[in-house]
Amino acid sequence: MSWIRETEAKSGDPPPVIKVMSINPAAMESVTNLSQALFFGGSVLTRVQEEAIATVVSVINKCRY
Repeated sequence: MSWIRETEAKSGDPPPVIKVMSINPAAMESVTNLSQALFFGGSVLTRVQEEAIATVVSVINKCRY
């Protein structure tokens, strides 16, 4: 069992990997905007389709994250 308490994420909350930057809100906003532009900006696929592809690639690469 992990010693880190996990809480239920609220809708609209940034993912934990971004949320750790909350001490520097400008940096957190910049990283969020960059990731949105890079990963979800210029495709004809829907976000669900892009996430599904990312999940399959992660499984194939045996990536735990």
